[in-house]
Amino acid sequence: MKIGKVLWLAALFFLFLCKDTYALSAVTLTEGQSLFVELSERNLNLIRFPSPGVRVYTSSKILDVKIDEGNVFVKFMEGQPPAPQELFFIAGSGVYSMILVPKGIPSQTIIVRIPKEDVSEALNWETSHSYIAGLKELIKAMYEERPPRGFSVKEVSEERSRWKELKGVLRRIYTGATLQGDLYELTNVSSDTVRLIENEFYEKGVLAVSVERHELKPGEKTEAYIVKKTKAQKEIENIIQKQNPLDILKGEK
Repeated sequence: MKIGKVLWLAALFFLFLCKDTYALSAVTLTEGQSLFVELSERNLNLIRFPSPGVRVYTSSKILDVKIDEGNVFVKFMEGQPPAPQELFFIAGSGVYSMILVPKGIPSQTIIVRIPKEDVSEALNWETSHSYIAGLKELIKAMYEERPPRGFSVKEVSEERSRWKELKGVLRRIYTGATLQGDLYELTNVSSDTVRLIENEFYEKGVLAVSVERHELKPGEKTEAYIVKKTKAQKEIENIIQKQNPLDILKGEK
């Protein structure tokens, strides 16, 4: 028996507004290969594609699937023995397969990457905003753990401390066409209260900074969101800067 509309709306509300109740991960789909993905066997899960228009097919009798543009919501129905189920997705010009493995874990948000589509989708997202609005929207997307269209997400754990009072760990990298967002976890490792201001995080190449909490007592943590240009974008700009404009004009003659 499928859950009713009211329960679906309630589940969606808690899935997206309560950050600590679900986990985020990214996967890359390849045609001709089935990808195994672990989902919550009891809670609502989200599989998010980089663009709308995705179609979903399955022969499963125990999956409740709903589609909203590029978002595919999946729930294993109650009262049925949990077992791996296969879904087929038609996205863009490709057909992809995913094996959903039910586990006793929180709700999962799976960010799908399709390499041949991602960069153009990311560029469309970036150019759809003004410069300042784009920086703000990327920071907001990182805070909400909902990557913009076409952005890849990489989970990391790299310690990068700049001050003796703070332990900084790079936790996640969001990469688009020209913009990259870094999520840092900051911990006060001193015996005194530490006050943080965004200006302290600016260095060459940094475009925007947002710190969640500006005051940390000993042992407390917060997150910092830093936006900069992607490596590819910086390389392109370096090439342009080294190019002599007169050479370009000569080539046009």
